[in-house]
Amino acid sequence: MRGTKGAAATAVAAVSVLALAACGPLGSSSSGADKPAAPATTAAQGGDPSLSGVAHAVAALDLVKKAASGVHSAKVDSTISVGTAMSTKAKGAMDWGSGLQGDMVMTYTGGTAAKTLRDSGAPTTMDARYLPDAYYVNMGSAMAAQLGGKHWIEYTYDDLARISGSSGAFLKDTIQNNNPVKSVDAALASPNMKAVGTDSVRGVRATHYTGTVDLTAITGKTIPNLSTEDQAQLRESLTKSGVTTETIDLWVSQDNLPVESVVTAATKAGVMKTATYYSDFGTPVTVKRPPAYDTADFADLMKQQQAG
Repeated sequence: MRGTKGAAATAVAAVSVLALAACGPLGSSSSGADKPAAPATTAAQGGDPSLSGVAHAVAALDLVKKAASGVHSAKVDSTISVGTAMSTKAKGAMDWGSGLQGDMVMTYTGGTAAKTLRDSGAPTTMDARYLPDAYYVNMGSAMAAQLGGKHWIEYTYDDLARISGSSGAFLKDTIQNNNPVKSVDAALASPNMKAVGTDSVRGVRATHYTGTVDLTAITGKTIPNLSTEDQAQLRESLTKSGVTTETIDLWVSQDNLPVESVVTAATKAGVMKTATYYSDFGTPVTVKRPPAYDTADFADLMKQQQAG
């Protein structure tokens, strides 16, 4: 029985690492003003008419970065797939203003991760809570019977970092100091980022930007519009995930806030694709830590598994 619950706990932790790494929301971790800056002109309106092509896209996305700098929360609706390892969908709200906080419902829809959960008796749909120091997941009533009546498992970010292997330290830092504007930074790093049209995304009129980031092309080079620190973090993130190229599609509303983000990349675990919709920027997010009496510690479960 210990092996069963240990396998379930490890499976949830492993897929949580992938989910956290893949679906950081766009916006900013800035603790500045609560309202987005009001730009003089919007991305959807075309920006500076004297600019065209890549220059136009860079100028427009720079406005997105500035406009989002004061917004620290949003409702999030995403799907993630990574090769044959996993496919998930998640919905909820996240706040990244003072460390990551979020309340999400996650469903593992396919891949080996979903099979492992089913085989171990764990649910494939579960409530997940993110707090600055730990990640919690509700394993449901069936698993609670194997966890001494406890429904929640607590994972510290050190736990998730250890499971993720050699990239653990970087991943831990990425999660705990999540700066979601990095998605815009990645787009700005693309030398071929361009606007390709205007679409309606879930009823919102949005300008579509697309481009590809090639790790070999940006290594050792200065990227306009990105600080030296941002450039270093971007390169490290791509390298440690085994990504050589990453295609980024962004849809931006007339108020310069992201509506949809689609990222496709080849990773060590297979082709990764994330599609995330954002709405209700500035929405209040309150996340409660599950009660201690109803929470099992992941590290303790692993010790029990090893002892058994």
